[in-house]
Amino acid sequence: MEHSKQGIPLQDWRQFVDNCNSEKFKASSLRNIENRKQQKNSSCLGRKSAAVAKVEMEKLNDYTALHPESRETSVNDALTKVLGLDSRGCFRGLGEGVCKTSVKKMKVVAEQNLALKEMNTDLVKRVDVLQNTVLENSALLREFMSQGRMPMADVESPRSSHASPVVNEYIGKECDLRGGWPLRVVARGIVQDIDPNTEFGNRRLEEGNFKVHVNVVYDGGAVLPLPHDDWRSKLGEVAQGSVIWPKELLML
Repeated sequence: MEHSKQGIPLQDWRQFVDNCNSEKFKASSLRNIENRKQQKNSSCLGRKSAAVAKVEMEKLNDYTALHPESRETSVNDALTKVLGLDSRGCFRGLGEGVCKTSVKKMKVVAEQNLALKEMNTDLVKRVDVLQNTVLENSALLREFMSQGRMPMADVESPRSSHASPVVNEYIGKECDLRGGWPLRVVARGIVQDIDPNTEFGNRRLEEGNFKVHVNVVYDGGAVLPLPHDDWRSKLGEVAQGSVIWPKELLML
């Protein structure tokens, strides 16, 4: 009696305890335990029997066969026509808290989601094409750069004939470009040139700077440390192109 539930009259609790301790209740409890062990599929019908549910399913199948459009969830779907209107605050098949108004709105949202899904699929295909193009161009550029800088025979080199050959150990090498504040990786590319006398745009590379072909931009708002023209000052304005970058800010 000391474990009685709060809010239950003591007399009712005593009657409940006596009933649970009766031989009839114990026998019924053991029988139900054994029956429960034999159950293979759990039921979610609530108070409705399996026989009634079977009849309702047959009616639903017959109705949807004659009216295929009724399969779509709406206020006039097959469930409503066969089983009757839903009670207030509950929509059959969708649970509590769903009303007819929300179902009508859901149809518009579902159509919008379908359109967005198609747009996302198209964008994914475009991104895949662009990625493949970048990989192909990177492979070609890496192969070309690995052969070193080779000036064209019909163009006179601006350097002196006594100039020492350019060391090309970095040319064709992939690298991460760091910039911004705080300092972080803002792009990834391939080293194109390291000759300080090379002219690019309206300036020379000069000592300690590399010419890098940018393949991937992580931060389009990052400021170019050494702009090579007067109309591009940020990485996003260069996109996939060449830039001049200090060697000390490259991660080779």
